[in-house]
Amino acid sequence: MNSSTRSAVLAVSALAFAATLGQAAPAAAQDEVPVGILLPLSGSVAPIGINNRRGHELAVEEINADGGIKALGGAKLVLIDGDTQGNPNVGISEVEKLARRDVVAIMGAYQSGVTFPTTQMAERLGVPYIDPVAIADSITEGRGFKYTFKIAPKASWYARDQVRFLVETSEAAGEPAKSVVLMHEDTLFGTSTAEGQVAAAKEFGLEVLDSISYPKDTADITSTIARVKDLDPDAVLLVSYINDAVLITKTMKELDVNIPIIGTSAGHIDPAYIDNLGKDADLTFTVGEWNADIDKAGVAEISARFHEKFGVAMNGHAAETYMATMALRDALERAGTTDRAALRDALAETEICGDANILPYDCIRFDESGQSPDAQMVVLQILDGEHKTVWPPAVAATETVWPVPDWSAR
Repeated sequence: MNSSTRSAVLAVSALAFAATLGQAAPAAAQDEVPVGILLPLSGSVAPIGINNRRGHELAVEEINADGGIKALGGAKLVLIDGDTQGNPNVGISEVEKLARRDVVAIMGAYQSGVTFPTTQMAERLGVPYIDPVAIADSITEGRGFKYTFKIAPKASWYARDQVRFLVETSEAAGEPAKSVVLMHEDTLFGTSTAEGQVAAAKEFGLEVLDSISYPKDTADITSTIARVKDLDPDAVLLVSYINDAVLITKTMKELDVNIPIIGTSAGHIDPAYIDNLGKDADLTFTVGEWNADIDKAGVAEISARFHEKFGVAMNGHAAETYMATMALRDALERAGTTDRAALRDALAETEICGDANILPYDCIRFDESGQSPDAQMVVLQILDGEHKTVWPPAVAATETVWPVPDWSAR
């Protein structure tokens, strides 16, 4: 072989190797299907990342026990972890590592500020990416991505339903709310949700007395809570991860701030919020993606299996990661291959409806942007140490406690 021929062969080989980054090996040659899980498994938000992973794990256990992916000869799903550490740059690096490990798809990454850049890398590499939980509108809006599929509602929908709940509940109690203070942590999750809150407050005629951004994982928030007390709104709408959610509630009690808390999932829906605060968590509200008490087939049974396996209650994030894994299974069965491009096409045609979907709306499907357009929220209130669905009335498990008693009367 002469030098020019050898060079041509090497060039073709290099191109062929590069192409393998865009697709996994054919399923016929494997007994396992590797699936990338991209979550903060260490760092300050690791408790939430670990809980999110449990939804994936339960679903994979059930899928494999049921014969695996039948269209792939019974191949078993295997979770391959990528720990973002809550850091966007680390997340990007983990996507590249997962792609080199031939995962058929990636599911993650919980935090919007990590999900946004990691979906961009997955798009570049041609790896299907399912976002079960991260909510920033910008993850799907205006990007033209073909490989991103977002089961989570948009941040603006969380804000919309926070405000709708406050207006409807306060009006039903005969004391219509007129004003709110917004507090949000300063990552993409917080800022994008706050933008939606401002728009929703305007739409429903609420005055925003202040919109306060604070540093994520702040060590002290006393001066901010003192300002909220002086403003005396009818409610405070929070966007907080777990550490901040706990600190804010403790500080509100210490300063005797008797203003209803309405959270935006995240820290306020995490079991660790109740574990850390005990009875002081009671009467807090949060919008949520799901709850074990909603009236839908299969919910009670699946949540019971989750509790039995992990010893903690299944929450909305875990329900979303569970259903994201089921959506991946559905797409793999229809695609009949682990080829990433074919799997992307199958995900785009997803229709998981009725009893097959445990989330509180009829169908999981994706529009051209990759967003699931039917996603909707519920509002939960912590009562006797448990999250209870209180809104909307059609799916409520119990009545709302409103107005919220002062700290001294609890």
